[in-house]
Amino acid sequence: MNPESSNNNSQTNPRKRPLVEEPNNDKQPITLNSMVVAIDHNNLFYTVCSICEKTLPDPSPNTHIPNSSSSSSSIPFCKNCNFNSASSGSKRLFRVLMSIATEKRVVVVIMFDRAARVLFGCSADEFFDFAKTHPFAAASAGNALEGEMLKITLSQPKNGNARHLRVVSVLPLRTGFQPVIETLRELYRARGGS
Repeated sequence: MNPESSNNNSQTNPRKRPLVEEPNNDKQPITLNSMVVAIDHNNLFYTVCSICEKTLPDPSPNTHIPNSSSSSSSIPFCKNCNFNSASSGSKRLFRVLMSIATEKRVVVVIMFDRAARVLFGCSADEFFDFAKTHPFAAASAGNALEGEMLKITLSQPKNGNARHLRVVSVLPLRTGFQPVIETLRELYRARGGS
């Protein structure tokens, strides 16, 4: 086998191509029409310090913070601003991993809080509280968004370790689009829930 020809094949291998639709060497954002194929409804949020908005570890019963009382052992501590999140408060922000279909391919992208609020119609904390009383709300949100046509702007990730293109802005294209939270409230009201 000729080494030059094998080198050529790796350049045309579809897995080696960038994920954007057109060559974008300037790393400028690109806007395109797409359709939601699916969202990962298992991990829609992350927790941040309400003061500095630095990411905090997810509070869980298995998290132990040294030198803390047993009653507050699951409360994350913000190392950046040196506040205990119980006194300063923490909040959730959206981090939605979703597959979108464009004219040419299916791409996995990540959508953070500002863009996700457009589709969800509420804050991540509000959706989290809603999901506590409606256990299948996250999966239902995925079903509600599936097939939605969107005009999205994608950019390269700011973090060099990130793997997915970032959704910078999103605009639903359907005239009768209703945010996810409204759709789910109507759905649960129709079923006799709260």
